Amino acid sequence: MAQQDACTLLDDEHNEAIAMFEQYKAAHDARRRQVIASEIRQALLVHMQIEEEIFYPAFQRATGDQELLQDANKEHAEARELLAKIEGDRQDARLMLELEDAILHHVNDEREKMFPKARATKNLDLMGLADQLQARKAELLGTVAA
Repeated sequence: MAQQDACTLLDDEHNEAIAMFEQYKAAHDARRRQVIASEIRQALLVHMQIEEEIFYPAFQRATGDQELLQDANKEHAEARELLAKIEGDRQDARLMLELEDAILHHVNDEREKMFPKARATKNLDLMGLADQLQARKAELLGTVAA
């Protein structure tokens, strides 16, 4: 069982991603940067997938807010485009900075708009969603690791 609600769980993942970007920028070795870029890519892809499969549909059903979801999905699409470019060139620090900016913008949108609205919505079981998010993440990481 989750010890925190879905918004806190997702925001903890946001903080982990931000920390990985800081590690990337601090790394002076090209090989280390490649490894961190791969870790960032995997973490973001899994995070976006669990949001899109579980959190966003539940949020939409409970709030009916299409506008926030359209913005979030658009930001995810932008991040995926950047991730695809980075996969082709993990040495491109400019692309990593562009991705970081896009992710920071997305994180701020969720923190300032989506998460407060989710917490204020009475018929949204954020603890139950956290359990679903954790289970799906474990499933995806098992698949990714295999």
